[in-house]
Amino acid sequence: MGVFRRLSSGIGCGDSIPFYHNGVYHLFFLSVPENTVRYPERVRNTWQHVTSKNLVDWEEMPPVLLPGDGTELDKDGCWTGSVIFANGKYHIFYTAYNIDSEYPQTICHATSDDCIHFEKDPKNPIIIPDTRYYEQIDWRDAFIFYNEEEQCYWMLIAARKNNGPSNRRGVVVLYTSKDLEHFEHHGPIYEPWHTNCPECPEMYKLGDYWYLAYSRFSERAQTLYRVSKSPYGPWRTPKFDGIDNRRFYAAKSLMDDKGRRIYFAWTPEREKQSDDELWQTGGDFGIPHEVIAMPDGNLKVKMPDEIAEYYKERKLNYSFETKLGNIKEYGNRALEVSSIGTLSYGFFDVEEQNFMMECNIKASDCADYFGISINTDEDIDNGYLLVLNRATQAASLNKLPAPLDPFWSTLSGKPIIPAEVDGPRVCEKTYPFKDGDIINVKLVLTDTMIEAFIGEQVAFSYRTYNKMPRRIGVFAQDCNVEYHNINFTCSK
Repeated sequence: MGVFRRLSSGIGCGDSIPFYHNGVYHLFFLSVPENTVRYPERVRNTWQHVTSKNLVDWEEMPPVLLPGDGTELDKDGCWTGSVIFANGKYHIFYTAYNIDSEYPQTICHATSDDCIHFEKDPKNPIIIPDTRYYEQIDWRDAFIFYNEEEQCYWMLIAARKNNGPSNRRGVVVLYTSKDLEHFEHHGPIYEPWHTNCPECPEMYKLGDYWYLAYSRFSERAQTLYRVSKSPYGPWRTPKFDGIDNRRFYAAKSLMDDKGRRIYFAWTPEREKQSDDELWQTGGDFGIPHEVIAMPDGNLKVKMPDEIAEYYKERKLNYSFETKLGNIKEYGNRALEVSSIGTLSYGFFDVEEQNFMMECNIKASDCADYFGISINTDEDIDNGYLLVLNRATQAASLNKLPAPLDPFWSTLSGKPIIPAEVDGPRVCEKTYPFKDGDIINVKLVLTDTMIEAFIGEQVAFSYRTYNKMPRRIGVFAQDCNVEYHNINFTCSK
């Protein structure tokens, strides 16, 4: 199967609930109902389940939790939660959604002896929002784990306070339990006053630091993380914030028996499979992201080794053509771009359309930016540029053309382009580098997906439906750049 994208039925995938136990990777996730487009029909979710022993070969299992009927707590959907093995059983804590209820979102419980067939707890719901402190609408995404330092179970819940600035009330609430039956409320453990609702929270420890990760759909939407020396905080913002960007959403992780922390998340579809239409809830799973803690608490992001090896099973033939400027070829593995004070670019012609491109990039005398072009026209006026910018010390995925103000569009005879909700830089993260640094790039292109892993530190995931004549190329603006060890590969 390779990278798990979606079920064989073709229905779209949503929030992930990863779980690792006894050598098996379990990916629980929400599926979206067929032939739905908008809320609320689109969010009448079912919990689905696939398993793997190597992150590459996946087996589909039966659905785990189905929405209820009539007036049941979860008649409008079984939403995100978490899985834990405790007291000889597998436990799911999930969000029941009932749009007509006084408490539309409640925390519910289900158990299993085999991690395949789960029974909902007749005592559901087990936790409802306390309206003395919280709004009754947002109360979801329970994350359960055993806190070894505190010797009890911790449950995190995404919620909103019932007072304060209306768009900034989102908090992560803490409950604790000794037995997974009786829970004690401790109030917000994270109260940043910076988002509507911190969805899909999780907490874990790597090395000397604790990490609190969550997703926000408002502001600059993405899965963020915060760092602390204590599980009680204070939770500080890292320099390299975010697991990926906006379109690797609701990322959740597991720890395997190799000590690796691996994230799973989905990249949404667009209505009518068009770059001009609205983004939907649900889509395809992206390549899993492995995160590694740095000494200062920041997280690096890399492609798991198993996935990289899967994409290297077969080498592909390619050729290169310079379109503008000064680019020298050295065999079929290296390019030297000399482009001081100007632009140089060219394109590869690869024998397959879906592939992984890997190379090492080294810039010198760099005053501006360089990178890799993706799905562009001949003039690189339309498409995407994977950019490394020396001045801003950032990596980004830029969508072209960037919209102009209507006056300038009219004056220059250009069409007035609607603004992309993600901005012209659809992905962007801090990425410090200097002249002479060797930057490894792994770039996976499939039918509609763009997935980049840069310097084993930054990852970008995005979707585009537009078909362009030039699949991939290189460019440099006011700098000299060498591209070494260029390889195009794919799975067998």
